[in-house]
Amino acid sequence: MINLFENLDVESTDFLRSQLFANIKIPSVVINDDGFLPIEVDSPFKFYCGFGDENTPLYFNRLKVPEFHRIVATASKGEVYDLHQKRADIFFVATDNTRLIKEVHWLDKNGNLSWIDHYNRQGKLFAKTYVNNGQQVLKRYFNKEGKEVITQYLVSGDILLHEENVERYFANLAQFVTYYLRKKKYQVDHVFYNTLNQSMMVSLGLQNDGSDTLFWHEKIANDLPGNMKYLMDNSTRTKHIVFQNYVDWQTWKDKLPNDKNVDFRFLGMIYPHPRGNKMRPEAVILTNSDQIEHLDEVVQAMPNIHFNIAAITEMSSKLLAFKKYNNVRLYPNATTKQIQELYQTSDIYLDINHGNEILDAVRGAFEQNMLILGFEDTLHNPKFISPDNIFKHTEIDKMADKISDALSDTNTMRNLIDQQRLLAGDVSVDQYKEVIEGLKGE
Repeated sequence: MINLFENLDVESTDFLRSQLFANIKIPSVVINDDGFLPIEVDSPFKFYCGFGDENTPLYFNRLKVPEFHRIVATASKGEVYDLHQKRADIFFVATDNTRLIKEVHWLDKNGNLSWIDHYNRQGKLFAKTYVNNGQQVLKRYFNKEGKEVITQYLVSGDILLHEENVERYFANLAQFVTYYLRKKKYQVDHVFYNTLNQSMMVSLGLQNDGSDTLFWHEKIANDLPGNMKYLMDNSTRTKHIVFQNYVDWQTWKDKLPNDKNVDFRFLGMIYPHPRGNKMRPEAVILTNSDQIEHLDEVVQAMPNIHFNIAAITEMSSKLLAFKKYNNVRLYPNATTKQIQELYQTSDIYLDINHGNEILDAVRGAFEQNMLILGFEDTLHNPKFISPDNIFKHTEIDKMADKISDALSDTNTMRNLIDQQRLLAGDVSVDQYKEVIEGLKGE
């Protein structure tokens, strides 16, 4: 049995962590390696590139650039300049101001993307992607000696593996992954996978008998995905489809057929909740800009709430002007420790800032059982916000009333937090174990 993820995205990470919380140990393989996979997670690209387990990412100012080029960087992104002409964009691993390099996008003299250098958790260049007329056409992977070990033709999809002085050809990525799984002698009697693309193709290509499960986390619009219907209409290794989006499950559970080639069930995620909501009138806003929706009106509408506004960068004069309010505390250049302390001492999170989300702010508030509210046009992670707590930007009074009601009554706050967790698909360890163990036994 293995977990087979196409990418180690947020949903795949949550799936893996849920298994760890439930003390369920299943080997995990990720098809596409971005260079920063955890040590315990395998990948065909990671295996053939052969880098070690050390964690020494490349800091932005240690990037080697041509002579007379210079590097400039903010908390979230870097750039390389030749005099006044930009020659590259630098993308970091995270937005926590650590400024560790993940990718460098090199530009030609006209400012068009020419190629991408991919760096890994060892701070080494492990892959290059070549671009032609805006299209990514070729990707080369290197081992720690700098020797090319995999050539991936991105347009046609075929792959060349340079293995032990032998070139092995694969018509597509799924064939390559299947070869790797067999070489590593993984037990593939039951594959847990969570996409209807490459991981599904691997499942379909496995020849030996097996019973696989699709875990479906993506939101469904008006109709089931075509590949899911294929699994329903045809006899394949996939015998189970597990919905992980609670709202979609409630919408679709009575519409799904019972006489198809798969059965359907629900299983959310296990989220850590180190504390309960203590009903303190302390609110947090994390932002990377001074564009906070109707901040003046929000602060004035809730004089009994203390607003803690934190940024990991300096604050503009516009935002610093809010020091005039007695119920506002500003934290420019906030450290990770300061933000963690705010999350421990606050029980409300307002997702009302424009621009990018920093430090997975909404997710962090959810795990701390903070009551999360936001405006329709400022939401960063609506999965963790109850629809009843999302307001039009003109409904500031309604937001204030909701907060006041929650802070004045224990049962009201408890119900709001329970609803917030239910709609996010939060399940207990026992619920999780019961479903997974049932699947493993079938």
